[in-house]
Amino acid sequence: MTNGLRKGLSDGTAVGLTAGLLGLMYALAAEEAGLLFWEILFYCAVVYSAAVQFASLNAEVGSVAAVATLLSGTAFICSRNILMSLDMAKHSKGRLIEILGMAGLVDAGWALSRGQKPEDFWQYYWGIGLAIYVFWMGGALAGLLIPIPEHPAVDAAFAATPIVFFGLMISLLWRQGMNKLPHLGTMALTIFASIVLGLPDTFAALLGASVAALSFVFLSPVKDGEA
Repeated sequence: MTNGLRKGLSDGTAVGLTAGLLGLMYALAAEEAGLLFWEILFYCAVVYSAAVQFASLNAEVGSVAAVATLLSGTAFICSRNILMSLDMAKHSKGRLIEILGMAGLVDAGWALSRGQKPEDFWQYYWGIGLAIYVFWMGGALAGLLIPIPEHPAVDAAFAATPIVFFGLMISLLWRQGMNKLPHLGTMALTIFASIVLGLPDTFAALLGASVAALSFVFLSPVKDGEA
């Protein structure tokens, strides 16, 4: 096992623990929305964006306008993935495995991979992506098979999951010596949009994530060999 792959699996395990909780939360919400066991597992396995899965639950599709609203919302949620994919392409050597690996592109995998050495970049990216995927699927399966008691402590743990997720990402980025300003700015913007402006938490988080992608791509200096 290469050093990059080993490090990616290690960092992916740290981030993947919260991804597992998100998978568990989705499974519970999807069951409540009326989805079947195999439908939930299938969506978790193949859908490109977990945020889209959550946004699509209980969505109205009984009219053209409702479908158009769902599609436009999905496009907005995934717009950051276009920027992340373009940034990842700068590191590509055109190998088929790199192109196929983009199907597993998530925010954490993209952000943390950018701090790696060129020779470790793709191995690290595959390692962290694999770890997060395994925890995500494991969490979804646990949500379907294990009875989850209704308790304020359980609700509090679920509510804290996104905060822990982004906290882990920031701590890992800090350790790697990367430019932290875009990410710290994103956290501040998300909190400001949610608490001060009173925007819905989901919209505030999406706004912050979009700004993170834009600022990271356009404000991060281009290193030699990347241009």
